[in-house]
Amino acid sequence: MPFTISEIIVLFFTYSVVGWLWETFYCSIKDHHFAYRGFLFGPYCPVYGFAVTTILIATYRVQHSRILLFLVGIIVATVFEYVASLFLEKVFHMKLWDYSHLWGNLQGRVAPQISFFWGIGVVLLVRFIQPFIQRVINWEEAHTHGILALLVVLVMGTDTVLTIFSVRHFHTTTQQWEQCAVAYREKLKQRLATALPEEQPALAQRLANWHTDLVKWRAELRLRRLNWNERRLVKSFPKLKVLDAKHFNELKKDLMKRE
Repeated sequence: MPFTISEIIVLFFTYSVVGWLWETFYCSIKDHHFAYRGFLFGPYCPVYGFAVTTILIATYRVQHSRILLFLVGIIVATVFEYVASLFLEKVFHMKLWDYSHLWGNLQGRVAPQISFFWGIGVVLLVRFIQPFIQRVINWEEAHTHGILALLVVLVMGTDTVLTIFSVRHFHTTTQQWEQCAVAYREKLKQRLATALPEEQPALAQRLANWHTDLVKWRAELRLRRLNWNERRLVKSFPKLKVLDAKHFNELKKDLMKRE
């Protein structure tokens, strides 16, 4: 093992924060508004921490070769991204990224273009960034003797538990909206089927814009409001999909305008 357990924890935390900073900066510029990225509450993206730490351990014996470093980096990063996507979908019923529009993608979870840039990133990371980060961690380990690693476990562990509760609440909320949307659409379809000819255009228009009406009448229908973290997830991840609430995915844009 090239790193101690304490070093692995601090490396994981460091690159989780670096990943959060990068995603927040990039997405804020791209979306023209501040995007508080990350799945957890705190300013870190564990997927980057897990990915980079795994890559550093897996590529430790091939660091002398840029080609091997590039190839191993592609393999490890691609497998990790696929597993992370599968985990989010199966456990939390959520899809945070979708590469379906890219050539050669696999179930929208990974794509050759993304994996290629992962490979380049791994070479840059291992050759130029990690040596500096490792010197900082060596200094920290010599002075704190693992205390920082313990704090990381406590803080991120607590954050993970709170996030699980928050995501479960979010799932319950989306199910309520989904059930109401299905009932509302079915009611409009039945009215349209029995309506007089002069009434049909107006009803057809309402059916086409059902999500606008549903959001407008949210209070009367006693539908749950999204809390801060739920609004953040929807706003910061425009491609977010709740896999068992397809109607919620259609109305979330209208919902965010009124939240």
